[in-house]
Amino acid sequence: MAGSMVACKNSSVKPVTEQAKSYLPVTDFIREDIKKIDSFGGGILLKTTGTLKNDSAFIQPQQFKLLVSEFFLPELDSAIFYNQFTETSLMDETTQMLNFIYTADSNKTALRKVIVYVSPSLTTDKVHRIYMEKENRIGDTIVSQKLTWKMRQYLIIAEIKETRNGFNSTRIRKAIWDPQHYAD
Repeated sequence: MAGSMVACKNSSVKPVTEQAKSYLPVTDFIREDIKKIDSFGGGILLKTTGTLKNDSAFIQPQQFKLLVSEFFLPELDSAIFYNQFTETSLMDETTQMLNFIYTADSNKTALRKVIVYVSPSLTTDKVHRIYMEKENRIGDTIVSQKLTWKMRQYLIIAEIKETRNGFNSTRIRKAIWDPQHYAD
């Protein structure tokens, strides 16, 4: 994560000019957060909004593990990730976060983009959020997913299905384990 920063005039973003020698371990960050969730044993609220229905209910650990599986992709394996994704880094002065942006080199992988938001500090940098974009084709339907993992708080999976004949459906699932965010 070392690099030199170059200031941009009239911008709140500073690009990092040197390429990192290794990528951030995205799945390890999520696994660590899951360990914390499993250790406190609190309720996990799942809110679902969609084209036809809105619902909310507390879910069982098995249902949570099924949702979490959407974040564990073969493309995130370090060897594949390093060879098929390009890293860009920047410091966003507005949010005061380092953004590590990983973009797929081709559209042949389901995973297209990963952004890791890191709050830097003098002692320990802290991962704040992980964002991913996926796209798959199932028959004549394109399924696009936008996934957000907010450390110590919640996850969001937004899914859009589009068919060739114009049928579109949207479903957003938000699993919340921090009770302060139940009302969000």
